[in-house]
Amino acid sequence: MSHAVIIPIYCENKNTINLCNELQELGAEHIVVVNDGLDSNSEYFNELTSIGCHLVHLKNNNGKGASLKAGIRYAHDNLYNITGYITCDADGQHTANDVMKISRMLDLRNGCLILGKRDYKKSKMPLNIRIGNRLSSAYFKVITGKSCSDTQTGLRGIPAFLYDTVMKTKGNRFDFEMNFLTKCADMRVPFYFVNIIADCSNCSSNFRLIKDTYLIYRTPLRFATASIGCTIIDLVLFTIFAYILPSHMFFNIMLATLMARAVSGGINFLINRKVIFGNTDNGAKQALRFFILFFCIMCASSLIVSALWFLPVPVTLTKAIVDLLLWTVNYKMQRIWVFKDDKRLKRVQKRKQNN
Repeated sequence: MSHAVIIPIYCENKNTINLCNELQELGAEHIVVVNDGLDSNSEYFNELTSIGCHLVHLKNNNGKGASLKAGIRYAHDNLYNITGYITCDADGQHTANDVMKISRMLDLRNGCLILGKRDYKKSKMPLNIRIGNRLSSAYFKVITGKSCSDTQTGLRGIPAFLYDTVMKTKGNRFDFEMNFLTKCADMRVPFYFVNIIADCSNCSSNFRLIKDTYLIYRTPLRFATASIGCTIIDLVLFTIFAYILPSHMFFNIMLATLMARAVSGGINFLINRKVIFGNTDNGAKQALRFFILFFCIMCASSLIVSALWFLPVPVTLTKAIVDLLLWTVNYKMQRIWVFKDDKRLKRVQKRKQNN
């Protein structure tokens, strides 16, 4: 087996030792256990070492994402002839047989990201986890256009050509997994699903409901906040310009609107480029794309609202609904077109061809 199995742990769990023993019996040669802040001198880790596991110790509790990256980095730097990485949970959810299924499929489809797909009923998945998974899958479909029925699965087979993508993906906690999945979709890496039966009934987790949910959906939330902020700036500037410009000018309102929209649009572009999406590769190209999209969204809003004038509802409500739907389109287009990382996409495609 030329793959490294990466298992992050944040508490001592006998299930981890059982899993590592079973993996060894099935032929797994490279098992990397990442200690996320526990006492490294514990007898627990001595037992894992005696099994033959590689141990990576983090001084503090850094989160699942940081642990996965640390384990993958260790395997990349220290283990010979590794062609892929299999991430696996330590709480007894994943079986050794399912890990080996992911390994075999990673060999057969080495250009794909392999994802363990849990059966909701057979995996005894609690209702709250099931609902969260449904919502995150719907969100993933909207922003990427790609279907993934189990975005929260922790059992994944990552081919070696995605190593740099793993290391450059933002997020140190549960947000890392969604961010990485989104990057792979943006780079058009094919997904291949392997059916697994994971026991989720007694799974423990250090998932922080409010904080980690915010981290997972941080980008669209910040995008929405920036949009609202720039809308307020637009209204304030429009009021100021309309007051300053001579009232006898025929195009007073139109000029005030255009001036306010240009300033607020420029501020929105800078915020999205540097803060929201963090891609500052080619400012001129991004600015051109941004204002093309900006103009198209503005025209689409006017045309659609005008076309729906006959509906027996207030025009303000119609505009609010239309603008909300267009906001979703705007966010998606900015993420996959305006601020797309063209250089990284080319690098990954080149590594995939050389793999």
